[in-house]
Amino acid sequence: IMKFRTLSVIILSLFFHFSGKTQQTGLLEQMKDEEQEAVKAIALYPEKERLAILEASAHPEILVRMQRIRSTTEASFQDVLATLPEDEQKRLYNISRYPYLIAAICKGNKKKSGDELETILTDYPVEVHDDAILLNQKQFQLLVTVNDLYAQSQESFEELIGNYPEKTQQAYRQLVALPEIISTLNNNMGITVLLGDIYKHDPEKLKQELDSLNVVVAEEKAKELNEWKQSLEDDPEAMAEYEQASQEFAEDQGYNATDYQSNPTTTQVTNVYINQVWQPYPYWFGSPWWYPYECWYPYPWWYHWGYYYGPGNVIVFVGMPSDYYVYWHWYHYHHFYHYPHFTNHMMTYYYGHRSSVNSVTTGTAHWLSENRGELPQNWLVDDGHRVDRIKEYGKFRMDYQNVVQQASNGAPTQREYLQQNAKAYPSLAPVLGEKENPVYGEPKAQNKYVPPTREYKTPAPQPKVRVEENPSNPQKIDRARTYHDNVWQKNKQQPKQQMPTPQPRQTPPPQKSVPVPQQQKNVPVKKQPAGGNVRVKK
Repeated sequence: IMKFRTLSVIILSLFFHFSGKTQQTGLLEQMKDEEQEAVKAIALYPEKERLAILEASAHPEILVRMQRIRSTTEASFQDVLATLPEDEQKRLYNISRYPYLIAAICKGNKKKSGDELETILTDYPVEVHDDAILLNQKQFQLLVTVNDLYAQSQESFEELIGNYPEKTQQAYRQLVALPEIISTLNNNMGITVLLGDIYKHDPEKLKQELDSLNVVVAEEKAKELNEWKQSLEDDPEAMAEYEQASQEFAEDQGYNATDYQSNPTTTQVTNVYINQVWQPYPYWFGSPWWYPYECWYPYPWWYHWGYYYGPGNVIVFVGMPSDYYVYWHWYHYHHFYHYPHFTNHMMTYYYGHRSSVNSVTTGTAHWLSENRGELPQNWLVDDGHRVDRIKEYGKFRMDYQNVVQQASNGAPTQREYLQQNAKAYPSLAPVLGEKENPVYGEPKAQNKYVPPTREYKTPAPQPKVRVEENPSNPQKIDRARTYHDNVWQKNKQQPKQQMPTPQPRQTPPPQKSVPVPQQQKNVPVKKQPAGGNVRVKK
């Protein structure tokens, strides 16, 4: 469930400044601070989506009924998934993002031959071809069931909106293809109803305020990203470990990092256009189970990193690391041991930007609130030795997990283990004398954390980025590269300590933009987000 944190008074005052109003308007002042934060998230969407959101908010009862359709359909879809092995579940989720592909395969209610399927697949990205071929061959009847579920949901949806004005119908058809918006509006129904009421009474003024807030929020996010980028350039040890951790993340998700690297050798300046389309999972089926939170798009790994490698192997930051990435870092404790400088860097960033609401500050705050009781007093103080304490803490958690894994007759609690091995963990041992209660408990499940704030990002064209082979701070990049090479060689000589293998959360591969085939009779066309493909223009 998505929750929004408090919108600061500073942001609100900036909003009124940029909108050209010196007194309160009477519109957003009706909302609580956390509701204003939700409006802030809505304001980030492009104008076309914002207008659809406002039109939809004027009829919130549709959202309630849509949620009922989804609940029924999602339960039936989960019943289908339960009959499949995990690999085929992920394949079915992947091709479910292309319901017209499934409809074409199921047409005539018989399996398609190799030639027939090859003809059908010419309209779809190669990343789903193997999934479609395997499921057509092995699970055809289940595909028929899934096709029927989707068609029935769409028919119920069309019947639901059929008696509303055409403008409302078009708004909901647009938004059902962007399920993260529908989910946001449904999960924040109070805000939705209030927005709809304001929109009905003074639509033009509300549009103007959202337009102005869009500028403010965009500038705020740009500033946050620039500060994040600058802080990493100023900390080459953290930057090097960030790169290593990102490579590990990509491997965990089943990606080969070299597939996405660009290394031209002759150009001095290259124009890079990032304009990627991600087809969402259908709203009616819900988001996949393997994500630690509701996630509607199979974003590629570099989206979760927040950067990619541009020409000359120069890092180009395109955003903050995703909530998924931050969760992955904080809740796999071997990262504390292997990436202590980057872990420390996130802590430092959090303490310097606690008024910001982004993945790093939110994820760090959540981990600290859950684990502060396990740590001695002053353990978190940035005294120049926190990196060493972080690494020791990671080793402690790894060692304890190995003990639990190997125990045959009841493992000790974490506190008991620390008492028995206090000399091995000198920076943690003081907690035994400071806190009488057994603050250490059993290891937390890896997949139960739900980030308290998730800013859904609509796949939309990104502005042209000018990338220079010689960055503005070459010395900092060089220092990071040098440190990276040294640490990399050292790690090759000293293999990482073994850990229990976490449950796989393989993200389906990124998809390319494809034309939507001719729709079936009585099944509305599912519109795709605007965008294109990644290309490099010299």
